[in-house]
Amino acid sequence: MLRLILSTGLTLPFALAAGKLSRGSLVDRPDFASLTRAHADEAIAARRRLHENAELSLREIETQRSMRDQLAGIPGVEMVDGTWGTGLVAILHGGRPGPLVAYRADMDALPLEEKTGLPFACARTDTLADGRTSGVMHACGHDLHMAVLLGAARVLSDARAEMPGSVLFILQPGEEVGAGARAMIQAGVFDQGRRPRAILAIHVHPTIPFGEVSYRSGPASANVDEFRITVFGRGGHGAYPHKTIDPVVAASEMILAFQSIVSREVDPARPAVITVGAIHGGTTSNVIPDSVLIRGTVRSRDPEIRAHLQSSLIRKAKGIAAAAGAPEPEIEYILGTPAMYNDPALVDETLPTLRRVLGEANVKPYDAAMGGEDFAEFEKILFRLGVGRPERPEMTTHSPTFDPDERAIPLGVRLVSEVLWDTLGRGPAKG
Repeated sequence: MLRLILSTGLTLPFALAAGKLSRGSLVDRPDFASLTRAHADEAIAARRRLHENAELSLREIETQRSMRDQLAGIPGVEMVDGTWGTGLVAILHGGRPGPLVAYRADMDALPLEEKTGLPFACARTDTLADGRTSGVMHACGHDLHMAVLLGAARVLSDARAEMPGSVLFILQPGEEVGAGARAMIQAGVFDQGRRPRAILAIHVHPTIPFGEVSYRSGPASANVDEFRITVFGRGGHGAYPHKTIDPVVAASEMILAFQSIVSREVDPARPAVITVGAIHGGTTSNVIPDSVLIRGTVRSRDPEIRAHLQSSLIRKAKGIAAAAGAPEPEIEYILGTPAMYNDPALVDETLPTLRRVLGEANVKPYDAAMGGEDFAEFEKILFRLGVGRPERPEMTTHSPTFDPDERAIPLGVRLVSEVLWDTLGRGPAKG
């Protein structure tokens, strides 16, 4: 896979004249700059509607309906029937023979109460699995991802008579819970001749300077696994701890012991992270509870480290419980999204398009990170699209104040359309 980080800012260098490919074997290029401008307002309006009506993972019912209506109204786009859950699949056939290339956008929002103050802020609430009520917000940019897909579909539809091949559009639910990509693959999204030569996607990124595009060959993200450990004890009065088995103390020892796995059992040159993000137990200050719940994530890059982290964490949790005289803990260890690996050949194949559109000086490599992305379940290419604001260098995704620069949307439409067109024009993948 190729992961590219594209950023936005004050001007749009991609709005210059489009020109033609230098490779004589490829068809002449459409004027992507003009086509993008023609559909920019539609794409931004779509993003705002999607943002205002955000839905949680695997509950994207209205989002699915809205995207279906808009895709079905684009000339040449055909909906593909299947058991996609709250996802969608569509295809646009070009007028010239050529391969199939896929483009994916994720659909789900996060359980956050929005605090952006935008006129189209999401005011919805929903009930979580544990019974809590939460706000709902597109705080990871999936609304922009869908808007870019719609814009690129419209641009390519306008040029479809000369398009050398077909584009498969995949709208994938459940990315935030790591479930959507795998489910769509198992449902047969690539069956019946729909295996593409490459799959493309974008993800917004708020920390990249405007006008730059970043890429990486090889490892690009982490395996992200999750654990839930219920530590059992024997509750009682806080004044008589000797008559109890304190699960709070045992859980605390486990949390500290988990940190020594990375620092003392893993080669420092091989990245790994264990994070405890939640610990729940007890109801008041003077009562020792019967149990404590620990939740966290485990991140790695290679399979050996991934397996070692799992076995070591389970061993330490059981050992500490046994040492405390407590019952064996209940451990749920969930293998989540795999690490992404960007295909170096596809990176090299795509770079000329990016350099031509944005200029060579603005195409730079980036360092691999320990974040997760279930696009790793697919194959081939992932973009990251910058949405940073110079006046807000602290802005991050997964924040209730996340307010990406909407000018990234036409930039994303232009770049996605160009990369898809060029990938089609190269013909079937070699090998």
